[in-house]
Amino acid sequence: MRAEGWSIEAFDPANEIARTQWNGLVARTRGSVVQRAEFIFACAAVLGKPGLRLAFFWQAGEVAACALLQWRWCLPDIFIESVLPLGAWIQQPALSLETLAGALLKQVPLGARLGISQIDPLYAPQPAHSAHADTLPYIQTPWLEVTGTYPDYWAARGKNLRTNLRKQRDKLAASGILTRLEILRAPEDMARAVTDYAALESLGWKAAGGTAVSADHPQTRFYREMLERYALQGQARVYRYFFGEQLVATELCLCADGEFVILKTTYDESTAPLSPASLLRQEMFEGLFGEGDIKRVEFYGPLKEWHTRWTPNSREIYHANVYACATAATLVRKLKARREVLTAPATGAS
Repeated sequence: MRAEGWSIEAFDPANEIARTQWNGLVARTRGSVVQRAEFIFACAAVLGKPGLRLAFFWQAGEVAACALLQWRWCLPDIFIESVLPLGAWIQQPALSLETLAGALLKQVPLGARLGISQIDPLYAPQPAHSAHADTLPYIQTPWLEVTGTYPDYWAARGKNLRTNLRKQRDKLAASGILTRLEILRAPEDMARAVTDYAALESLGWKAAGGTAVSADHPQTRFYREMLERYALQGQARVYRYFFGEQLVATELCLCADGEFVILKTTYDESTAPLSPASLLRQEMFEGLFGEGDIKRVEFYGPLKEWHTRWTPNSREIYHANVYACATAATLVRKLKARREVLTAPATGAS
């Protein structure tokens, strides 16, 4: 039996033993589908920087916590990328995040502070502020509880949403435009689905802002490889909405163990004032209510006004900073405050 405590090794995305250990903990803690190695390891392999370290906390002969670290002296961080809904930190909820992080810091050369980003309190309860730990809000994220029947759910939505989508469908019908929802699940369909998604997103405002997933972007490779891995397990879905033969909206999704996660959404902006993404989502939710085994839909993004039309629920995702000791906490906090002063916009009399 392994000694209790943290073990640290170089990250190797092809290490099947590490992948099994990671996913075993996600299963035992009933974690999110986006916390699985298929997501985090694929992201680190394609988008991560060299030098990542994999850490496992052993207790009673099994893994009770694990983390993927952006390794550096003094101030290491949990691995995070813009495509990750949650940070690469998994733990048994009964354990203390502050205690686990403090023990991990002892394995880091001159470890003073461990930054743990984008933590969901569903899976790691938020620690109280202390001499050794700070927490701060990241985002409010919306989620939908899938209970009851779809007609009851739809009747409870606001009149504006229901009326608006009905009028859009009437307008399309009057113009002789047939709508169609397609759901892709097979591994061999994921490459085509991501390529079409990238092409559609590249036409919109995200392309102008430089955040679109274009065909040659590394993120495109990540989404393709990640979705193919999930599809092999029957856990990937790509929802595609058509006006006639024209693809007008796409959502990349994952689902497992009663959880359904919407990863990314894009739509054809030239269809305005119609909202193909909303039409897609209405039919998608109707299908999810009818399946019976989906219990919760997660959006895992900043709460926006349009989310509130679909669900009243949200919760706060948080960041945590855990310090090796009170002295380290004081020093790092002072350095952070000083940096904020130096980088603050200059003000003066006009």
